[in-house]
Amino acid sequence: MGYMPAEPLRPEDLHHFRWIDHPRLDALGSRVAYQLSWADADLQDYQGAVIVRDLGSGSELTLAGSGDRDRFPEWSPDSCQLTFSGRSDRLDQLYLADLTAGSSQRLTDLPFGVRQARWSPDGSRLAFLAPVLEDPGAVVPDSRPAPEEPRPPVARVIRRLDDKHDGHGFNDGRYVHLFVMAAKPEAAPEQLTSGHWSVESFDWSPDGRALACTGNAEPDADLGREAHLYRVGLDGSRRQLVGGTKASTCAWSPDGALIAFLAPLGEGAGRHERVWVVSAEGGEPRCLTAEFDRACDGGVLSDMRAGHEARLIWSWAANRLRFLASGPGCAEIWSVDLYGQTQREAAASGRAVYEFDSSGDDLLALCAMDPRSPGELSLCRGGAERRLTDCNPWLRERWLAEPKRLAFEAQEGSDLEGWLLQPREGTPQPCPLVLQIHGGPHAQYGWSFFHEFQVLAGAGLAVLYLNPRGSDGYGEAFKRAVVGDWAGRDALDLMAALDQALAAEPALDRNRLGVAGGSYGGYMTNWLIGQTPRFGAAIAMRSICNLVSDYAQSEIVAWHQQEVGSPPWPNPEALWRRSPIRSVNDIQTPLLLLHGEMDLRCPISQADEMFGALRLLGKRVELVRFPGESHDLSRSGRPDRRVERLRRITGWFQEHLQGAPRLLEAAAGPKERLPSDSGFEPRRR
Repeated sequence: MGYMPAEPLRPEDLHHFRWIDHPRLDALGSRVAYQLSWADADLQDYQGAVIVRDLGSGSELTLAGSGDRDRFPEWSPDSCQLTFSGRSDRLDQLYLADLTAGSSQRLTDLPFGVRQARWSPDGSRLAFLAPVLEDPGAVVPDSRPAPEEPRPPVARVIRRLDDKHDGHGFNDGRYVHLFVMAAKPEAAPEQLTSGHWSVESFDWSPDGRALACTGNAEPDADLGREAHLYRVGLDGSRRQLVGGTKASTCAWSPDGALIAFLAPLGEGAGRHERVWVVSAEGGEPRCLTAEFDRACDGGVLSDMRAGHEARLIWSWAANRLRFLASGPGCAEIWSVDLYGQTQREAAASGRAVYEFDSSGDDLLALCAMDPRSPGELSLCRGGAERRLTDCNPWLRERWLAEPKRLAFEAQEGSDLEGWLLQPREGTPQPCPLVLQIHGGPHAQYGWSFFHEFQVLAGAGLAVLYLNPRGSDGYGEAFKRAVVGDWAGRDALDLMAALDQALAAEPALDRNRLGVAGGSYGGYMTNWLIGQTPRFGAAIAMRSICNLVSDYAQSEIVAWHQQEVGSPPWPNPEALWRRSPIRSVNDIQTPLLLLHGEMDLRCPISQADEMFGALRLLGKRVELVRFPGESHDLSRSGRPDRRVERLRRITGWFQEHLQGAPRLLEAAAGPKERLPSDSGFEPRRR
């Protein structure tokens, strides 16, 4: 038989992936528990299992739980038991696994489910978060007999800006609160916090007599972004330890003296999350990473999972904290001591660490992805690393595009980093090029796995993705460069990099260019096609087109004030000038809009507005709405909808870029330039 070239990735390959997350080492460092999940093609839903691996023998045990979607394992202090979340009647409930007896039992049956759990230091109790109906007047329930699928209420009554949360839906009077229960079946959970506010993170004190938590219990907390650090007693008493900042991810030191937390240093959007400590009795907090110019909750974008878990882990000696830090196109494990001295614990050359755990002072378990793998689990001790899993061996039988790192120079002299995926050998050249723009704007592309990009490369399209100013990974000044300046320096950087890539790579067809992006990247896609006719096709996903109409609709209204500027009342001109729909008459590029109908971050009204305007003007536009899907459709949406999304993306670019080329002047640029300090300007040749 002759040689058969490996097949490229297809949209429907989503069902073959196995995703590994949430590693947890036991106290002895002898076993690691983790979750493995996948998209079930028959159920069109996600399934998951909790697996315990013996680090000595390599043997693995899959825990018996809900039989549906088990995840988020947590070891008891004596390493004999595990708690985990299991899905029951569409809700996550808490389960307890006794590894000695080899059995599991359900611990909770709460009406709105359970979120993250933590063992008390003595192993006798569990603390967890759960939604609670704290404002019954915010919802009018449907009194008809309950069907198999939950019905929407008769009415929702909105009085606060925190009435909704993307991915969870409308709060309907529910807030997330802290509970404690005995770590045994049939124990009754006791609610410790209450009121019209939500607990965001928590941790036990070493003596088990109190908990630290973050949130904002103050009146009118919905009008800002602040989150405070509180100390909560087992009697429900609450005392504020730190205020005036946006605290998250708290961790109590093993000696009980300090509480660590993440928070920015300074006000405004685009700030790094930094590591702080404060006395457990309160007082003036200290920032340990003030001189460390990396975000201490760092990550790299991928379409394999929605976000990552920020963690702070104390050393047993209570003198050092480990955390994930962003770097140029990567995320690594770093640590800082109580004097602010930082050190790299696990490097991430050509990859991105997305979760980790530690046991003792020298053993790390980490999950990392790279451009050829959506994630594997490794063990690291004393700088030596050993991979434990091989979750996706089938990928070795497929063709995958290898990213080529490119360096660009912005028009104002900044260095930019990007990557190019080229189609496989034998693809007719020059080939079409798609410019991909990330969201955030303070996120970053890098050494991660992207199913979408691989599908496009496999279809014969080159993919250019880069980190313009505003991205994470390159320092706080770089990250904040676009705050209040959307469609300014960022647009300049994207077009400059595009031109430099075309000049450097003769295999790219400058007459067949596409552009795509999601969220802020969707906003930028809408903006660019209104400024230049160079693109032959565009796809705006979960996008924004009108900064004026979007301003007060989103779940993150307070963030808008810090990121894009003052409200458009009474003067909308500043935001209107940077709104893509302002230039809708000049758009020549065929535009595909993809949007989840339950996107509460970038409301679908933005896609409706853009579609309606373009259609009314008789231009080529198509809107695809995904019922019930949130802002994270591409990362955690229902599997069949994720597959359909990828098919639509590939088909749109194949239709418009791989048919007859659009013969446009390569140097054609935007007709309009914003003010010189922030304007869009084409690269002149």
